[in-house]
Amino acid sequence: MLKKVSVFRLFIIVGLYCLVANFAHPITPTFIQNLHLSDYMFGVAFACMSLTNFLFSPFWGKISRNFGAIRSMGFCFFGYSVAQMMFGLSTTEGGIITARLIGGFFISGISVTQILYVMDNSAPEARGQDLATCVTITAVVSAFGYMVGGLLGDISIFGTFVAQSVGLFVIGVLCWTIIDDNKDAMTSLSIKEVAKSSNPFQAFIDSKKIMTFVIILYLGVCAATSFASTCYEQCFNYFIKDQYGFPPSYNGLLKALVGIISLVANTTICRYLLKKTNINKTVIPVLSICFAMMVSIVMIDNVVPFIIMNVIFFGFNAVYQPLLQAMISSLSKGEDGILVGLYNSMKSLGMVGGSLLAGFVYAAGPKMSFVVSAVAFLIAIVLALGYYLQLSQKTTDNES
Repeated sequence: MLKKVSVFRLFIIVGLYCLVANFAHPITPTFIQNLHLSDYMFGVAFACMSLTNFLFSPFWGKISRNFGAIRSMGFCFFGYSVAQMMFGLSTTEGGIITARLIGGFFISGISVTQILYVMDNSAPEARGQDLATCVTITAVVSAFGYMVGGLLGDISIFGTFVAQSVGLFVIGVLCWTIIDDNKDAMTSLSIKEVAKSSNPFQAFIDSKKIMTFVIILYLGVCAATSFASTCYEQCFNYFIKDQYGFPPSYNGLLKALVGIISLVANTTICRYLLKKTNINKTVIPVLSICFAMMVSIVMIDNVVPFIIMNVIFFGFNAVYQPLLQAMISSLSKGEDGILVGLYNSMKSLGMVGGSLLAGFVYAAGPKMSFVVSAVAFLIAIVLALGYYLQLSQKTTDNES
């Protein structure tokens, strides 16, 4: 039988998705400048996608439980395909905003269903490692998606959007063809019940049954790191185009180099940290390194050292993400996807704030986004320290 429940097959889909979904990122700065739109649009466009990603993550958490993670995921690939074609055909700020809002709606479904499928179908002892594998695939393959998109962008900006849209549609078909849903993980809710329980703000209220101060601190770390990395990355993409005049291919090639570094970091440093250390504690020094490197990036002006430092930072930036995602498996026990939806929502909320601020502070100074990112990393360190101390105290209380 061609279709079957398989986490390994999901990894293949995740890899293909991360490759194709990143085609548009290196060409977006050029796309916006060719339309003679305001500089802040690079931040606004990403923020719009992140906003609907945030709003509808709980919705997809419930939908996937009712209709199946794979069925929901395939549908989202088709929807995202249409949204990206709309993005490529946009000629006004309003058109870009509309396309990005629709895109975020479907991206949230893809993100949530991937996590839920791994959690439902991995062996308990392998769940953390499988989630980390998903993050590693995302970090590494996304970088090569940037590279392909940048090379295509040098040939044709619109052609890149077409290639991305077609690719997403094909991945949707493949998803439905080779992977099956785990029927045991599905529930039966009416459309009315799904709509009621999927309100993003109601989901935060409903989460009180699992919410503890430890979880609040964890979600704060997720939001702060997402804010920091998004604010930085969105500015970096536009910065090297606006300040140095780099063509899309240069942006893509830089990301490919980042992909290699991320692969090495995740298969050595990250794997060691996951297996040999207490990740709840280890994440603190990892975030501290990110903060220190961000400060150095702010202080460097020469183009060559600046690029080198940024490429190295991207590698370290990829290390903490598998750690955060592996931490979620120890916190989410018997909560039927609520925490997964909240995790994705908080990441998306950080992306909204990070991309919006990156766009608007760019006018005050091209490096101001890097300063803001450094501050956000510092906040994440404080929250991560509080999380670890609270978790340690809770463990001590339980043992006594």
